[in-house]
Amino acid sequence: MSATMWGVVKGGIIIPQSPLPEGARVQIVVSPETVELPPDLQAEFDSWSLGSAEALAAFEQQLDADANHAQG
Repeated sequence: MSATMWGVVKGGIIIPQSPLPEGARVQIVVSPETVELPPDLQAEFDSWSLGSAEALAAFEQQLDADANHAQG
């Protein structure tokens, strides 16, 4: 299957406009133009990005706590 799909990069991660099948092989081509997203979709992406950043911070904090506990 070959298809063209747009997405946006947020925090170094490509967010496609629609879901991709698990395990899909993709080719990434950077577009010379900036695609504007509808405000509601942009707000949803921003919310996911914030939630992901908060989850990562909590995970890293727990990882540090576990490492400190293991060291004694």
